[in-house]
Amino acid sequence: MSTVEEDGYNSRCDLCDTEVIHSMIELLLRGLATASVDSTTGDIFKSASSVAVAVKAELENYLLVRTEALVQESVSGHEDHSDQLMKASTRPTEFLSGMIDEFVASKRNMLSHVSGFLSSESRLNKIKDFMQKMEMENVWGLDERKATAETILESIDMKCIFHCPERFVDQDKLADHRNQCKFRVVNCKNDGCSASFSAIHIEEHDSICPFKALPCDQLCEQHVMRCEMDKHCATVCPMKIINCPYYHIGCETAFPQGNLDNHCSKLLQTHMLYVLQATTRQNATVNDMSQRLQLLEKMSGPSV
Repeated sequence: MSTVEEDGYNSRCDLCDTEVIHSMIELLLRGLATASVDSTTGDIFKSASSVAVAVKAELENYLLVRTEALVQESVSGHEDHSDQLMKASTRPTEFLSGMIDEFVASKRNMLSHVSGFLSSESRLNKIKDFMQKMEMENVWGLDERKATAETILESIDMKCIFHCPERFVDQDKLADHRNQCKFRVVNCKNDGCSASFSAIHIEEHDSICPFKALPCDQLCEQHVMRCEMDKHCATVCPMKIINCPYYHIGCETAFPQGNLDNHCSKLLQTHMLYVLQATTRQNATVNDMSQRLQLLEKMSGPSV
């Protein structure tokens, strides 16, 4: 994207925070679906589809005009609008959501105000279904919504938190910059992850990426994906603490399961002694039970 300044041709980097733009794009589509559904509820002569194109033009114009007015009034020194713009510049999706809610409220017909309808499951399902229909029919294309979202974001982002402010005297320098810009789109480098995001979020994504390979929480020598860590530690990790297989007959030792073979080989004789003792106790119990049974048989026999 380029603009012509008073001092000549000037190339501007048009990269923005993709995460914020994506959220704004979703808000725009939902806003259009909601306004279209609410404005035709109960009207047998109109459907959401029949008014969507006209409502889209109204919504887009409303958002751009409101944004431009806020910026102009802020620049002119209006204190309240300056504060509002500063809040919008740090929470752009919240700002956009508020404007869309105001527009949607202005489009509701009388039947939409019936008690309970605005929070009804039926209304929410209609809005969701109409969003899917509009996406399939490309009523408000992704590129078009993206352009609208970028225009609004660049207008309110006074601190350049979410978009790049850099300008260059020629296209070559702009191209070099775009390859290093903190808002350039990058892909996650962790094996198995297909996420893409603005470079500014690399560390944030890496800190939560489920496919990030991390040192084992139990300090074994393996590196395990974050999403598999709990399962690894609870099952196959050699540092998982387990009881000796002979625990129930006398060996109450606990150790990392990776040491099982070493433990059993070192204490082979001890374990055999435990087995012998358990067998002896079992035999004694069997003999005792046999003797009790014989006694009971004698006591229950016929009297002479």
